[in-house]
Amino acid sequence: MDPRLRAISTPSIRNEAVEVVRLALAALDELKKIDESLYGLFVASKNEPRDPEMAAAKLRLIWDGAFRPLTTLLEYCREVAAGVVHDAPPADADFEFGSFEDATDVQSFELDIGDIGDLVAGLDGGGGQREETDLWAEVKEKVSAIEYGLTSQLSDATERRQVALGAGQIGQVLGLLDDTTSSASEGIHALVTAVYAAFAPDADTSSLVPEYMTTLKRALMVRKGIADLSSKLEPLNEALQGSDVGRHGDALDGIKAVMQSYVRGDVCRAMRAADRWELEQFDQRLSEEPPGVARLTAEGLVKYLESLGAINQREVLVQHDQRILGEVREAVTNARELMEISPRTAHEMLVKACRASLALRGRHPATDAMLVRLATLDLGASSPSQSPALLERLEQLLVASGA
Repeated sequence: MDPRLRAISTPSIRNEAVEVVRLALAALDELKKIDESLYGLFVASKNEPRDPEMAAAKLRLIWDGAFRPLTTLLEYCREVAAGVVHDAPPADADFEFGSFEDATDVQSFELDIGDIGDLVAGLDGGGGQREETDLWAEVKEKVSAIEYGLTSQLSDATERRQVALGAGQIGQVLGLLDDTTSSASEGIHALVTAVYAAFAPDADTSSLVPEYMTTLKRALMVRKGIADLSSKLEPLNEALQGSDVGRHGDALDGIKAVMQSYVRGDVCRAMRAADRWELEQFDQRLSEEPPGVARLTAEGLVKYLESLGAINQREVLVQHDQRILGEVREAVTNARELMEISPRTAHEMLVKACRASLALRGRHPATDAMLVRLATLDLGASSPSQSPALLERLEQLLVASGA
């Protein structure tokens, strides 16, 4: 048992908190296994056409196995929220997290599910115990909200799975499995965070589950990776498509080297299965085709990367970008007003806005060049005397972003 939870003095609360975390970690572990094998399933569906009924049966088994621990977790959460009394967790309910140093903000859940604090009010009269019951009441409210969202999400996904399987759309089911796994992981992580935020508020919530990556973090990493890949390939492809035949060999070798490095990297593994598969197909064809054909393939690769700009239409990135642009706009407005009154405060605002804006890399080619130049600045060593230049850069970025 994690010593931070062992410190909970009320046995009933400690038992339930420990069990919620234990079941959450078990559910995450199972989803992680699926995440690792999902791409293999996608490739198999492309390379090895199978009998539709056999493929559907296998996918049902994989799906049910992946989400079985989650279902167990959700059932326990419903009981916790309803006030069902539970025995102590099993003796082997041992889990340990790494050391924690910095506190982080906790994700809030504000679904209108009513105040369930009355369910535990008055259970004990001690000052310390009263505080723990109040904290646990707040945790139970969050647990109830998260459980409701995850249950609804899983139920909807399962229904959509059935429809897709009935239509023989194996690829769609694999994509749905990927999306559902990702969103379920976020919800499960939120459950663990809720427990630790109440009883170990100094814990670094980003390290509670070290291998966990939110949908937003993954999308940002992929978007930036695609932008970086495009910036490397475009000049090489321009040379390859040019009239100077003497440059074609080196340009093609450069494209091959860039692609081989990319498809073996973390960014490619974080991409959606269909996009990852397409890029690996490009890499394979480039390595096997004669130069004349590979030249056409390289041109197609660059155009395909342009089509991946559709990643910016994902809701999680749209909301992220709107928030970042809003923060930059506000910082620019406030800093402009404070530059004469408090130069250092204005400078700190601008530096913070510059760093935040780097998360927009890959959003649009028009702003990427600006962000690349901004990333090369040593913002930590800058001074208020550079504020006008930073202000001008951020204003140009906002104009180019249409904000």
